[in-house]
Amino acid sequence: MTRRAALVIAIVLALTTSCKDKVGPQPFPMPKVPAMISTGQDYANYLVTHYWQPFFSEDRVYSRDTSLIGGVTKDSFNQAFGEYATFLMMADPAKCLKAQAELMAKAEKMTEANPDGKFFETLISICDEYFYNPNSPLRNEEMYIPVEEAKLASQFVSEDEKAEAAALLPRLKLNRIGTPAADFIFTLRNGKKMALRDAKADFTILFFSNPGCEDCKAVIDQLSSLPGLDDAIAAGRLAVVNVYPDEDLTEWHNYAPVYPDNWYNGYDQDLAVGGGLYNLRAIPSLYLLDKDKKVIFKDVEPSILLQYLQSVLAAQ
Repeated sequence: MTRRAALVIAIVLALTTSCKDKVGPQPFPMPKVPAMISTGQDYANYLVTHYWQPFFSEDRVYSRDTSLIGGVTKDSFNQAFGEYATFLMMADPAKCLKAQAELMAKAEKMTEANPDGKFFETLISICDEYFYNPNSPLRNEEMYIPVEEAKLASQFVSEDEKAEAAALLPRLKLNRIGTPAADFIFTLRNGKKMALRDAKADFTILFFSNPGCEDCKAVIDQLSSLPGLDDAIAAGRLAVVNVYPDEDLTEWHNYAPVYPDNWYNGYDQDLAVGGGLYNLRAIPSLYLLDKDKKVIFKDVEPSILLQYLQSVLAAQ
């Protein structure tokens, strides 16, 4: 290459970079959904699959300002990510897992191209907040698995962080959606022992709660007031298994009269639930199981469970 050619290339690159730096914040580039796709499941599947394509497009010119996230303000990016996370709750789980893995891979490449932007690190933090924070209404351990797997393969993650990810992954993979929930024995108030699998119903709500917990009482009240719930329990279409996973049995026995009589209310006498069968990070924790005790919802936000149950009970 001649000096002249090298100089021309250097000037072009400098001008390109300069132009990009002068580009101001942009709105998040949303994908366009074909007009023929309008149903809920198909719509969610399409958006989950294509949501990030415009953002990572090689044709997109955006500012490298490190106060922005890929040329988008933090507020705009968070709003867009929240919408994406919502569609992950609605779409086919296999498509969601693939989309999450692809997102993390693209984030790695973007960070390679612009290390100062620290996009991979930023995305990890956002995923933590949305998918793993116990207080997030969109917490979703299934969608957090590709995030921790990406950490293990990333050049931008420290060895200590990789060790933490390696330790967390087995817990995330407990009782995954579509797999049978781990069975365990619990003791009812009358002293009889019962297994989770013994709750025969089309659907089983698995509810881990503590006596005196205000959030747990709110869930009890919400479920108890759900129209058609008691009829569904009486007809064998629904069962509620309410288990105390800790060890202060005096407190549990004193509080037990608060629990509805038509629920299976008990305590984990072996402390097996929190000892490795379930990844209990906060109480209350709610699961929904099908008739074969396969997981439909895992540690789900109460409002999402209630909305789903309303449609189930309305169809009876």
